[in-house]
Amino acid sequence: KEWNMPYYPQLLNMLNTNYRNQIVDICCRIISTDGEVSLTERIWMNKLCDSNKHAKSIVGSMLGSDFIDDIV
Repeated sequence: KEWNMPYYPQLLNMLNTNYRNQIVDICCRIISTDGEVSLTERIWMNKLCDSNKHAKSIVGSMLGSDFIDDIV
């Protein structure tokens, strides 16, 4: 019987670099006055924060705990 060992970052519930960069980009555009964030991007970020504690931590540290409570 084959052992299905999850990839190490999956064990830690870590984000890959691409997701981390996308979250930082979205947060920076939310913070800036001229940046636009689409509804699709906000929904994606919200779902990711629901399922990943590291994503929620990044959003919370960049946008503040008040914002994270509103989206999650």
